[in-house]
Amino acid sequence: MSHPIMSAAAKHLATAEEQRTAARENAFRTWGPRSIAAASKYARGLLGDEAVTLDWEILGLLPFEEHLQALASLDTVGGQHLELYYTDQGGTERLLLRVSCVSCPSQHVHEVTSLEQFGRLLSQTPAWQFIDPRDGGNL
Repeated sequence: MSHPIMSAAAKHLATAEEQRTAARENAFRTWGPRSIAAASKYARGLLGDEAVTLDWEILGLLPFEEHLQALASLDTVGGQHLELYYTDQGGTERLLLRVSCVSCPSQHVHEVTSLEQFGRLLSQTPAWQFIDPRDGGNL
């Protein structure tokens, strides 16, 4: 007969594995909503109250549950598609403006650090002619 400590270790291992499996399954189920909530909160803190109007979507599942990410499409103007990409990997949150060519593989990514800096990035895109307040623009 095996020593009781061996049985105790086996039971402890089985319980710990069950707990880890349950935690992974819970993280998998809540990953999308956590990503969208985090993106909304971070964007609002960085860009102000207007950011609550962003329509965030999740971007597929990642192999590790703690990397949150979401995408908000802004517009397609002058052959360029503009979108905001949120990522939180290991507690480091970032908001990026991705500008991609609709008919080619070209893509530019710029980190957004403030509302003013976001405006500067937008001023370098074809969308600017439609939103520039000095020219009466309003998308």
